[in-house]
Amino acid sequence: MGVYDYHHDSGRADRPAVLPLYEKHLEVTPENPYKAYVGVNADFSPEGVMMPRKIIWEDGRQFAIDRVMNVQRRASLRAGGAGMRYQCLIQGSVVSLYYEENGLWFVERKIPKNG
Repeated sequence: MGVYDYHHDSGRADRPAVLPLYEKHLEVTPENPYKAYVGVNADFSPEGVMMPRKIIWEDGRQFAIDRVMNVQRRASLRAGGAGMRYQCLIQGSVVSLYYEENGLWFVERKIPKNG
């Protein structure tokens, strides 16, 4: 078997025609009630640095981010998941906002979501 044969799609019906690079899917499950996916408005610098400016909660409420205090690659022990953690100041409270590698943003809920 040559290299071409190994990589060549033999036309088997059990394989999808095009494989996605990644799938965006929400991970809110009964086992993970502290994770809340949110919308985020962000600015980008000319160097490509992403800076979140506003969080849009599940019910549509919007919260301006007063200041980003710290950015680190971290895991969320409470909600599960990992990514870039933006430690933000929003209305006098410190909020950890995570950007996952799948392109989704989430925050840790203070009170678990009822299943």
